[in-house]
Amino acid sequence: MTKFNKTKLGLLLVSFILVSAPVFGQRFAGGFKAGLNFSTLKGPSETDSSGSEVEENKTNTGFHIGAAFRMELTEVFGLRAELLYSQKGTTYNYDGNSWWVFYPSAGNPIYSTGIRQEAISVTNTYIDIPLMAYARIGRIEVSGGVNASVLLGSRGTGDLTYRGQSLSGANIESFDIALDYNYFSDKYGEANTLEEHKRTIGGNTVGIPKNIGAYYFGVDNGEKLYQRLDFGLNAGLSFYLSHTLFLGFRLNYGLTDITNGEQDIARAQLAADRSFILRTQDHDRNFSLQASIGFNL
Repeated sequence: MTKFNKTKLGLLLVSFILVSAPVFGQRFAGGFKAGLNFSTLKGPSETDSSGSEVEENKTNTGFHIGAAFRMELTEVFGLRAELLYSQKGTTYNYDGNSWWVFYPSAGNPIYSTGIRQEAISVTNTYIDIPLMAYARIGRIEVSGGVNASVLLGSRGTGDLTYRGQSLSGANIESFDIALDYNYFSDKYGEANTLEEHKRTIGGNTVGIPKNIGAYYFGVDNGEKLYQRLDFGLNAGLSFYLSHTLFLGFRLNYGLTDITNGEQDIARAQLAADRSFILRTQDHDRNFSLQASIGFNL
């Protein structure tokens, strides 16, 4: 989605609230909801030189909590708006051919190829603002609409294992690294160098940090991996246990690419000049299923 289209959608949402509130204010009611999010990212998987997929995104579990508001237009139809604190994200796995760059205390970087196994749980915390129309018949309510989200924080934790050979043919023993990412505050090249693995590669001793930040391998451009704004579509189904208490299920599909291509680095290989390959043409979208319990006043 272009910046122009994002702006138009944002103005539409604001206009919806400003115009609707005075018209239907006499039928306005509030409420509360909380529950779980089962989320992942939808996008193309990276492939190795043989065309085999080497990465996948699986479901990650978070929660949501917040206020719900509704305006009854008739006994059947109405409008619903919410303000939610919501955790989304993904469980990312990579297993296949890859690369690693080692930095000796003196001399040039040492480039290598090998096998990388990486698993990281990513939690992105949003303020979600869904705006929806609904139809309620008896105990069943069906809804659909749009969603605007502002990213408050982005964290990732996991581990990585690598083994391989340098370009000169020196073997590199397997090593493990803990991943503790703060995608907003981590700096370019950041790592814990107080604790290191020591390896001798082609006569050079290198230190390999046991803990690295999100941009240990990154582009020094000040960009962050995840975008601040997201827009998407919602579709939901609710079952009312009583006049006010309900169980709700909602599907959210993001329309925007939430990863910044200027920091989305390919893990399968480096460019011919040994620079990073940026995945600027890939589009990763939020996809989540929400299960809630709530009540209307």
